[in-house]
Amino acid sequence: MSEAPQGRTAVAAVYGDGWDGATRTTVRPLSKADAARRDAAGEPYSVVFLPAGRSVPTAILHVARAEGYLEFQRLDAAGRRVLEADLRALESGRLFLRQLIEWRYEQETLPDRSDEAWRRTVDLYPDGRGGQAVHPRGTHGGSTHTAAELPGALRWLPAPEFDCWEPLLTAPQFGFQDGLAVVEEEHSPETPPSLAAAEPFGWCPPRPLDPPPIDELFTPGLRFTHPHRPGPLTVDPIRTVTEISLPDGILAICDPSYLPHDTDGDPMGLQLPPGVYPVQETGAEYHDEMFGRQFTARTRFAVRLLVSERPTTTWTMAVPAGEDARLLRDGHCYGFDVDSATGCFVEAAARTGLGQRLRHALTTGPETGAETGVQTGVRTFDGGYSRLTDDATGADLVAFALGGDGVYPVWVGRDSAGDITAVVVAEIYEIGCLEPLDRRPEHR
Repeated sequence: MSEAPQGRTAVAAVYGDGWDGATRTTVRPLSKADAARRDAAGEPYSVVFLPAGRSVPTAILHVARAEGYLEFQRLDAAGRRVLEADLRALESGRLFLRQLIEWRYEQETLPDRSDEAWRRTVDLYPDGRGGQAVHPRGTHGGSTHTAAELPGALRWLPAPEFDCWEPLLTAPQFGFQDGLAVVEEEHSPETPPSLAAAEPFGWCPPRPLDPPPIDELFTPGLRFTHPHRPGPLTVDPIRTVTEISLPDGILAICDPSYLPHDTDGDPMGLQLPPGVYPVQETGAEYHDEMFGRQFTARTRFAVRLLVSERPTTTWTMAVPAGEDARLLRDGHCYGFDVDSATGCFVEAAARTGLGQRLRHALTTGPETGAETGVQTGVRTFDGGYSRLTDDATGADLVAFALGGDGVYPVWVGRDSAGDITAVVVAEIYEIGCLEPLDRRPEHR
């Protein structure tokens, strides 16, 4: 075994599918050659850095090149994480430090990532934004939230090539004073070669929020279960509520109470062919009982702006201008802010005037609005829908009630040629409870 450079800790690099802290073993070990083939194919694997004579690693690296994701962990002598870094390959040759989490364990008996441990979470963005939250008593106490203290130069690291882990093992961002040095390669395990990656043990690359089963939700007759509804819910025939005119074809999706001068209400925007499109909804009726009285109610699943009758082949999340979907963490999404339990489709250029008219109509009523010189001209439809038209351009705003406040993702359907077929806003508090009982007819 060769010696580490002066002041650095010598470690062996062991490759596999992950690290099992309970048994203190590398899960499904890989030979170095096998791990190199995984790396070249973009398939996930892990590197466990073991100091000589220790059964617990000093650091662990998870690699998923195809997803542009690396995760670096630093462990204490008890095998507990003291640092976890989320790294994203946003540029060639460089990694961006998307998130950094640190833990301190005041008691030896506290488990890994204990809710009682001191914790600091730093979230960073390439445009210089960033914030940190410190929980001195873990999740059982208060917290402080400030701007991120990490300088801009430390938010990027060189992207290591396979078997050249020095940029990570010596990075000051990870709390190393002198760093680690790989001076010994573990003997190749006596296992059959593995060219394809199994599901990584204990980790996986971050996956942004998946789209709901939109095609199924818009297929009349299909059934879903819901934990808070009696019996299965059967999708009703699709209802066309009204239509929307987009003379410029620049669609904004937003809370209509936000106007352009608001700093946190920028709309989600999409370019569509100019035209007039139907606005539709999907939902289901159900029968229930309360206080001994039976009643019939209806729940709405989603609202759709139908652009084309061509079959939709893919559903993707709309990403606001200036944002990068590669920065999303596991289960996270981009969307539009809702603070009035209302969303809308609107021609972007008409957003200000139509939004003002809708606000007057909702807060002061039509007669008072007329007295203030604001012509509302709001047409209402069953189910909490409103439509307004800009007389000068013919552009429309169609507002719809939502189940509550929050961030609502926008789902964009595209056909096989990549053209937009539909724009959907789903009821996030409703569809998260649905489980399909049936498959779509063409899949049977």
